[in-house]
Amino acid sequence: MKRITQSKKQSLDAKWPTILAVCLTVSLAAHMSAKYWASETVAEWIRITFGAMAAAIMLFLTLYSVRRMVLSRKLGSMEGWRRTHLYLGILCVALILMHTNFKVYGQFGVIMVALFFLVIFSGLLGELMYRTVPMWLSKQGSDALELDAKRKQASYYLMAADEIAERASEEFQIFYSAKIRVLFANEVSHMGYLMMTEEDVHLRRKRLFGAMASEVSVQEKLTLKSMENLFKERDTIEFKYSRLLAMRWWFTAHAPATAALITALALHIWSVIYY
Repeated sequence: MKRITQSKKQSLDAKWPTILAVCLTVSLAAHMSAKYWASETVAEWIRITFGAMAAAIMLFLTLYSVRRMVLSRKLGSMEGWRRTHLYLGILCVALILMHTNFKVYGQFGVIMVALFFLVIFSGLLGELMYRTVPMWLSKQGSDALELDAKRKQASYYLMAADEIAERASEEFQIFYSAKIRVLFANEVSHMGYLMMTEEDVHLRRKRLFGAMASEVSVQEKLTLKSMENLFKERDTIEFKYSRLLAMRWWFTAHAPATAALITALALHIWSVIYY
């Protein structure tokens, strides 16, 4: 069953570029026919149709935000919604350009086009971010809530390290206070984690504790290993949280721009109907 599901998903993913190419070809053919062979009235109605289709697609694309907040898989996978969002967004760009006949009219038109391309640019930036973060982030939902809960217990790792050190020898406690405790006590820089891959994080940890392993006795290496495992858990959480935080920063910028565009779209439609 799992293989069948994956096969259907791969088949749909493979069809998306073809679907987009067909839609773009048909739309462009209709636009060129209206521009060179149709009467002015027919051409105007075709451009209005393009605008109506683009408006409908933009309203549909806002449902992606709703899907992000709903954890139920009955609404489809986040990957499927993301891919749909991407390809329909590209189609929407073409429809808007053909709706305006590749021209910008008036100051309000400039504002709308600026907002539109701001949304498109931020959307492409989000797609780039998505492709450079681990797959677990696509789930969001329960994973994000779990990360938030663990982040609120950031002092837990320092206290746990202190407890491990208290059970060790006095010599190790001195070594811990001088070399290890600062690793747990220092404030985490999420920007630093954003500049690293997960392999970089693991390699850094191994280098840190590998260098310290030569400074402790054989009896204390097990205690040092417990410290390393604790630091690994904290590192993993902070690394994941840095990606989640970056996605939230992006969404904070993308959502208001989208809201402004939808508002401008509503005003544009109202003005066309009214006047």
